[in-house]
Amino acid sequence: MDTYYTAGEAIKKLGIPRSTFYDLVKATKISKVNVPSRKRAFYPRQRIDELAEQRARILGEVAQTPERFVFVLPQRDDLEQLVDIERMFFHESIIVPPEEQQQQLTYNPEAIHVLKDSKTNTVVGGVSISPIQPEVLEKLISLEIDEAQIKPEDYLPYTADPPLDCYIIDFVVRPGLMATYYGSKLLQATLDYFIELLKRGVVIRRFYAAAVTKFGERLTKGLHFKLLQSDWTREHEEFRHAYVLDLENTASNSRLVKRYLKQRRNLAIRMRRRRRAEASGILQ
Repeated sequence: MDTYYTAGEAIKKLGIPRSTFYDLVKATKISKVNVPSRKRAFYPRQRIDELAEQRARILGEVAQTPERFVFVLPQRDDLEQLVDIERMFFHESIIVPPEEQQQQLTYNPEAIHVLKDSKTNTVVGGVSISPIQPEVLEKLISLEIDEAQIKPEDYLPYTADPPLDCYIIDFVVRPGLMATYYGSKLLQATLDYFIELLKRGVVIRRFYAAAVTKFGERLTKGLHFKLLQSDWTREHEEFRHAYVLDLENTASNSRLVKRYLKQRRNLAIRMRRRRRAEASGILQ
């Protein structure tokens, strides 16, 4: 079997998570050979080596020009690319077409962001997060409706005071060898964006989300979201789990929550100092 790798050897050679490896196998990007006398499968060494070289080359290029990836509000072409990525993961019945996504942006112009490779003008990921009308948010949390049933007018803009509850409609990255890298970049850019909102006086109290894929499940669990409710009977999904992340929970183990709370404290301190300085100037 010198011309084949075991799964463990292939994963180590590629330098990708086990889940990403099996996603590539499922998508037939990597073929496998089942040997009747053995329980485990084997994977062609030549193909694995080619993919490892390809990934190393791309990572090398990216390391030299990290600024090529930008986190921006989408144009129509970006939305079309984003929907194409979504079709790789979700059933057509729960995908929102680009024209309706554009309507959503009339109610919250910052509801959708995409991560783009500016060198190739390619969308490699996207995120849709927004405050939602309370009665609609409650139905989403209780799994009575799904994201495709949110109407554009249900979206609310980001506003300062009071703190907001937001729903994560979508978080997706282009699958393949670079999926983990794209996911990390998209997550970091999303967190940076909400820190910028915080500086504008927009405070988020909770994030809600529903996971319908293994990727979504891993992401919510990895970020320490708390499970609220499960549904295993969806027509086009194996499962649907509702989660919440409380950004006011000082005991949370989530690095995201800890960073957010630290930024809130720092901004509050600076605000108090500014008010004292202004008051002192008035008294003088």
